[in-house]
Amino acid sequence: MAQGDLRSPEAILADTDVRQLIDFSQPVAVLIVAVLHFVADADRPYEAVRTIVDALPSGSYLVLSQSTPDEVPDDVTVAMKDAYSGASAQVFPRSSEEIARFFDGLELVDPGLVNVTLWRPDRPSDTPRRSLIYGGVGLKP
Repeated sequence: MAQGDLRSPEAILADTDVRQLIDFSQPVAVLIVAVLHFVADADRPYEAVRTIVDALPSGSYLVLSQSTPDEVPDDVTVAMKDAYSGASAQVFPRSSEEIARFFDGLELVDPGLVNVTLWRPDRPSDTPRRSLIYGGVGLKP
């Protein structure tokens, strides 16, 4: 593990520990899970993710999850934001369309960008549970 700040992707990629742990000449998987909803648009999250993906060789994967206001009542989204209002990091939920932008140029793996409860559910159901998070896996061609 190497500690870094997603808002400074160049520093993460240049980190000595990262370079010792990861062979960037071989396909790798990058997990950006439950992080992006703490990165404001002003901190350029799309550029940060793109910088990391651009550094990956063909055949690599991006695994990403992000909170969303989709499929939930507005009061739930307000409550989610309120819960973090006094925290050191605010929360910035994004719509499925906004989250999909993180996968630009990648091939989404089935089932695509979906509510995380639909990713490999233990027991398929006619009424699947829902969470406040979308997730997806993209393959770099």
